[in-house]
Amino acid sequence: VFWRGFMNNLFWNLNSFDSAASFAGEVREVSTTYPRGIFLGTFLVVVCYLFPLLVATGATDSEQNEWVDGHMATVAVQIAGPWLGGWVLFSAGVSNLALFEAEMSADAWQLMGMSERGYLPKIISTRSRFGTPTYGILIGALVIVFMSVADFSQLVEMLNFNYAISLLIEYAAFVKLRYTRRDVPRPYRFPLPDWAAVLLVLVPCSMIFVLFLLASWLTYVFVAAVLVFGLSIYCLLD
Repeated sequence: VFWRGFMNNLFWNLNSFDSAASFAGEVREVSTTYPRGIFLGTFLVVVCYLFPLLVATGATDSEQNEWVDGHMATVAVQIAGPWLGGWVLFSAGVSNLALFEAEMSADAWQLMGMSERGYLPKIISTRSRFGTPTYGILIGALVIVFMSVADFSQLVEMLNFNYAISLLIEYAAFVKLRYTRRDVPRPYRFPLPDWAAVLLVLVPCSMIFVLFLLASWLTYVFVAAVLVFGLSIYCLLD
C-alpha cells in the first residue's frame, strides 16, 4: 500500500467541514441549521464515496494500475453502457465546479474576517455592493490559478499539511475554550462533558501526525516557506 498517497487522498476527500463556519454569519438559526447541515453533509459524503466504490470494485475486474483519473467513468460504461459513463463525467464536472465555488467562497470570507481583525491589510476587508469580499475572491482565484500548474498529488500533500496545522490549532482552541471560557455565547455547544471533548480530538490529531510523518521533504520546505511568509506579514502589521 502506498500509504502517503492513500492517507493524503483520504484526508483530502473528507476534510474542510470546518470551512462551513465561514458562512455561519449568513445563516438563519445557525444553532440548529449548522449542526444538521454538518451531520447530513458527513453522511452524504461517506455514502457518495463508499457506495460507488463498492459497486465499481465488485462489478469489475479492474487492476490497481488501471485506477487512474477518469477510471470511474470507464467502469460506468462497462457496467451500464455509454449513457452512464457520460452521466458520471457530467456529474463529476458539476461537482468540481461546486467544490471550487464553495472553497473559494469560504477562503474569501476567512481572508475578509482576518482583515477585519487586523491580521491582514484592511483593503482585503472591502466588500462589493452585493456584500461579497471582493479582494478575498480575487486573491483566492489568483492562488488557485498559480498553483494549478503544479503536480496534483504533490499539491494535495502540500495543501493537506497546511490545512492539518490549522486543524490542530482549531482543536486546541476547542479544548481550551471548553475549560477557560465556558461563559462565551456559542451558537452550538457539542453535547459532551469537558473531559470527553479532549478524547474527541485525540483520534484526528493522531491521524494528522501520521500525515506529517509521511510527507515528503518538498512539502516540509513549502510549509516552512508559507509559515515564514505568514509570520512576516503579521509582524509587519503588528
